[in-house]
Amino acid sequence: MLRRVVALIVALAGSVVIVFATASIASADCVADPVTGEVHCEEGEGGNNGGGNGNTGGSSTCKYDGKEIPCTGPGGSVWSSKYACWIGERGPDAMVPPDGQTKEDGWWHVCYFPPPGSSWEYMWIEAGEVGIDPVVLAERAIASMDLDPIEIGIVPESGANRAGLVGLPVWMWVDSPTEDTFGPITRSASEGSVSVSATASVSNIVWNMGDGTKVTCTGKGTPYADHYGKQPSPTCGHRYAKMSSDQPDGAYQVTATSHWVVEWTGGGQSGTIEFDLTTDPLPIRIGEAQVLTQ
Repeated sequence: MLRRVVALIVALAGSVVIVFATASIASADCVADPVTGEVHCEEGEGGNNGGGNGNTGGSSTCKYDGKEIPCTGPGGSVWSSKYACWIGERGPDAMVPPDGQTKEDGWWHVCYFPPPGSSWEYMWIEAGEVGIDPVVLAERAIASMDLDPIEIGIVPESGANRAGLVGLPVWMWVDSPTEDTFGPITRSASEGSVSVSATASVSNIVWNMGDGTKVTCTGKGTPYADHYGKQPSPTCGHRYAKMSSDQPDGAYQVTATSHWVVEWTGGGQSGTIEFDLTTDPLPIRIGEAQVLTQ
């Protein structure tokens, strides 16, 4: 099958029309040399999609030759494992199908090839092979999960009549975890013949303790119980070195940022999307023990 069409000569009404392979390039991951047409790609950083109280943007990568590449290429083109290129815009109507093919069987599309030796060319793409980007379906599946930040479990507790003491252990944990606050949770999304399944889980939680300290904990943490007394948490804890009286409202503002990792597969592709969700600040008051003398 003919794969490379640099210049297609079509005889129309006794005249010769030369259709050159041209394409628009618009992508943060891939750029084309305006003279040579070579496409140079770098793995993207991922965008911000917003949502909840955190950043639900992320990056998504596909596999090629054992390496990770962006699933979306120049001009919004979509990576195809079958054709080993990003399938882009449709070729001009003046182009003709290869021998034995008709317009109902498919059409010429710009294919952008990954590095090394990045380039693009027109390739015959069979009907039904050009559709929605599976990454878009993965994002739809994530949206249907309706994920939320965790519920903070912490001792000392928050409240006007509650306070901890300098130097005593602070315990942090995920209170009443559910699939939509901690995972794992699986959802799918489909359009046409393309279906994508995505599974999301929290990989770690970063606790901002409000005193300039951040504590990264894996797992849900250990809920505090009275019988633990003054023991430190075995899984996720902190100690404040000074009182919170000089803080706004006299309290440290504690937040928990859960880092979500979503593994998705479908449409002949697979990838990973990562994002964060952060709780609203929770005020925690810390004082000092007073020694009474007579």
